[in-house]
Amino acid sequence: MWAGKQVRETKWLVLVLGASLFATTPLAQARQIRGQRGGAAAPKPRVNDFDVPPVVPTNIPVNPNDAIAVVNGQPITRQQLADECVIREGPKILDTLINRALIEQALKGRKLEVTGAEIEQEIESVAARFGISREAWLRTLDKEKKISPMQYARDIIQPALALRKLCAGRVQVTPKDLKDAFEAQFGDKLRCRMILLDKQANAIEIWEELKKNPGGFEKLAQERSIDSGSRALGGLVAEPITRHAYPQNVSDAAFQQLVDGDPKDRDPSHKPKDGDFTGPIQIAETAWVLLRRESVVPAVKGADLRDERVKKQTYDMIYEVKLKEAMGLVFQEIVKASSIENRLTGAVKLANDDRSNEYKKAEADVHEEAGNVQGSVKLMSDPNAELPLKDAAAAPKGTVAPDDAAVSRTKIPTPAALSPEAAAEFNRISPKSKNAGSATPAPSGTAPAPSAGAGSPN
Repeated sequence: MWAGKQVRETKWLVLVLGASLFATTPLAQARQIRGQRGGAAAPKPRVNDFDVPPVVPTNIPVNPNDAIAVVNGQPITRQQLADECVIREGPKILDTLINRALIEQALKGRKLEVTGAEIEQEIESVAARFGISREAWLRTLDKEKKISPMQYARDIIQPALALRKLCAGRVQVTPKDLKDAFEAQFGDKLRCRMILLDKQANAIEIWEELKKNPGGFEKLAQERSIDSGSRALGGLVAEPITRHAYPQNVSDAAFQQLVDGDPKDRDPSHKPKDGDFTGPIQIAETAWVLLRRESVVPAVKGADLRDERVKKQTYDMIYEVKLKEAMGLVFQEIVKASSIENRLTGAVKLANDDRSNEYKKAEADVHEEAGNVQGSVKLMSDPNAELPLKDAAAAPKGTVAPDDAAVSRTKIPTPAALSPEAAAEFNRISPKSKNAGSATPAPSGTAPAPSAGAGSPN
């Protein structure tokens, strides 16, 4: 069960970490710098450009037995609503509460705090980067992302500010970091096509075919590449690859083979040119890629790292990227050091132990019963009754309650509830399924995990 939590926890952490990166992405920073150097600046959006609904105050009943709705004289109580919410979204929301408690405890342990004024200032800052008012930004979040102002402040901004404080002294930007980030943003870039494969033998086979017929790259990409995003386009990569991009072994090999060539070879006729392709490049254990050069985007003229404005903004950019990485590591350390018993899902984690022996056994049982895991929820409105998940409207089709033998094998408590989302996650994390990641390199300096803009949940 803990593995399912880890997937949801990762999604939550990506959202929180994104709050430290908005408008500090490499592309945004490059545009800022070029704008300061005289380039045309993009017009800021106006408040009227956003179709945002007005905020309407509502009095919501707070007592469990109060009617939250009345249908033909029959009340539906807040307690009944709470039962349904636990059934459908309980595990996800409880994970957020657990994560928030972990961070708050870590702050108190360091005698740190995040004040309301700091949260307000951060929200104002994020809105200002979008060029809109605080109110318009919060209304847009509420309409587009279904995130209320309270959720935004409490579950996204506050944890992000807390993790930043817990990372104090951990982030260092070296001269090499500055040089690499500058080259990535202002240096030449490589437009290319790719063929992504899951076996080295397949990559070598296609490489041999390309040697005989270099013009067949697009056709082979359409027929053989496992990257669905580029396959229909003949392997065309949407964005050009920058120097030092992640994964760096791919970008380094691409530039060495398709742009720079052999520095010891002085023969101009041997220099890389459009249409050249690389040999197989390993991305991961089960992912290999071949790249073909389409064109080279020239470096930005006049850009100089000795320019103090360029240097400062490049420093700020790489600092924020490394800060995000540090925040992720700090949160992992907090989780590892903590003892957590999730009585809703039955997941148990011991302090200073990633996976206890009991958990390993329980996790194996969960995988064995994947797709057939079934629990029940104790109803607040009737503690003596249980509502099986299969009776819930959102329950996945085909799920059945586990037999007594399956339940008895688990040493940790039987899960109290399992949402459809959690059931799907169990299927996705099955050891039998391995997905090959996309070969499209990320901007230079970014961490492997996807990033989102600060306060701009995706």
